[in-house]
Amino acid sequence: MLSNPLFKSNPQLYVFVPIFYAVWSDAVLTPSEIQEIRSLIDSQSWLTNEERNFLLANINPAAPPTPQEFKSWQEEINNLSSELAAGKKDSLVDIGLKLVRKNAIGSESDALIKAIPALQKVENTLGIISRESAYFISSANHPTETEKLTTQSSFDVNELAKILDGDQAGIIRKVKTIISDPSFEFTDVDNRKDYREKVLEWCKHLAAQGYGAMAYPKAYGGSDDMESYFTIMEVLSYRDLSMVIKYGVQFGLFGMSVQLLGTEKHHKKYLEAIGKLELPGCFAMTETGHGSNVKGIETTAIYNHNKKTFTVHTPHKYARKDYIGNAAAHGQMATTFAKLIVDGKDYGVAALLVPIRDKNGKTLPGISIEDCGRKMGLNGVDNGRITFNQVEIPKENLLNRFADVDDSGQFTSPIASDNRRFFTMLGTLVGGRIGIPRSGLSASKKGLTIAIRYGDRRKQFGPEGAAEVPILNYRTHQRRIIPLLASAYALHFALQHLTQRFLKRTEDEMQEIEALAAGLKSFATWSTTKTLQECREACGGNGFLSNNYIDDLKMIQISTPLLKEITPCLCNWWPKAG
Repeated sequence: MLSNPLFKSNPQLYVFVPIFYAVWSDAVLTPSEIQEIRSLIDSQSWLTNEERNFLLANINPAAPPTPQEFKSWQEEINNLSSELAAGKKDSLVDIGLKLVRKNAIGSESDALIKAIPALQKVENTLGIISRESAYFISSANHPTETEKLTTQSSFDVNELAKILDGDQAGIIRKVKTIISDPSFEFTDVDNRKDYREKVLEWCKHLAAQGYGAMAYPKAYGGSDDMESYFTIMEVLSYRDLSMVIKYGVQFGLFGMSVQLLGTEKHHKKYLEAIGKLELPGCFAMTETGHGSNVKGIETTAIYNHNKKTFTVHTPHKYARKDYIGNAAAHGQMATTFAKLIVDGKDYGVAALLVPIRDKNGKTLPGISIEDCGRKMGLNGVDNGRITFNQVEIPKENLLNRFADVDDSGQFTSPIASDNRRFFTMLGTLVGGRIGIPRSGLSASKKGLTIAIRYGDRRKQFGPEGAAEVPILNYRTHQRRIIPLLASAYALHFALQHLTQRFLKRTEDEMQEIEALAAGLKSFATWSTTKTLQECREACGGNGFLSNNYIDDLKMIQISTPLLKEITPCLCNWWPKAG
């Protein structure tokens, strides 16, 4: 960057170097930071169009600075070390102006002087992270106030966090940085329409950072990293549970159904758009009369060989697709599970891509969508019911990894048995069965964090004539909470083991992994129900308050991923107030 000839022709550009250094110092550029810096750059009349475009290119999250570029910024700033006093705590703007004076002949221009308030506004918007970065820049060997403080505990909290986070520590830190950005602040959850739009906006921010396509192949804009996908979902739950569900429906259920049940033609056509949230979608499996019994679904997809199309139809009210996330407001396409009928023969359940809305959000002909309405929780997710009335789709829309129709109109499959084909198809989606117990456990972790911190602060009674003591000091309180805490740790490592088995699976192991996932799903979710009830009661009357957060955990039970770990934890005593 600094080698660019624009710096020689206009040394005043150096004023931006400390700001770029500060915002990229954590390797993540948040939506609010992008917006503020873009507004600053666009408002500076003293910049040429070439200079403005050059500066804007440095705030693109899809094209972060190279290690060499970042190092050049740092070295340029370090060259000012003799001018930066440790105790002075120069601001980013102060450092930038010193770089200008160092590299320019004479003082800064009037135009740059007039830009100082705008620069300071950006620095203020960046908040404490900016100020700490500036303090670090100006006093590399001077400890910050945070570094002077230590956590009092009987064990090393950081070492425990390393064990819990494992090799996912990097992605955990990055996602925490994103969701700590002001653009992810809680919204008014009582206004359902606004809440849904805010959740969609959050998911678009995540997609812009590349987190939507995390599990997809690199050839289609992804990172081919399923483990990080699981981790992202858990960490997102620090902020909002509806966002996690929306994220999981769009990039997990919808996107991964295309990835795992489709073939290369589907990957090329859809995966990148799904990962960028340019194509919002649904996972339409559940029917009103057939919840988990996928094999019993009644929606039909009849092949028409003359037209090379399928006709998707809902035969009656109880065969409609029900409680489908992304359906009521935003979805444009649905992975739809239906009985595949070719030449009058039923070949079992298959998945097809059915468009349900156009780009303008208008429902397409033959599609009826009903909003499920307000729910006990997760009202930022637009759940809906979809009915198909003789909807005709191209033959290419059949996700044909396990079931296909050839050019002569004959059904084909690499698996002869309908039963075997059905279970093989669902087996590719077992990742969701792993995600559910991890989500349930995360809900337990969140509830335990809140209840334990409350118990450590809430004082009640005490020795006669002496001060009251925290309720956590009472053995009866400890015996309610601590065994549940121990179970949470045990389940954490059990589910990490299951995740690794799944990620490194062979075909011969799949039956065992599916059984293990089913068992741990049941056990972990039962444990969640018990744990959250105890945590609610352990907080007394305060456990009923919404800003305690336990009510949200109880409402969604085990539907969404929540905290990744107990220690350290982003939330404060009452996380919604933090």
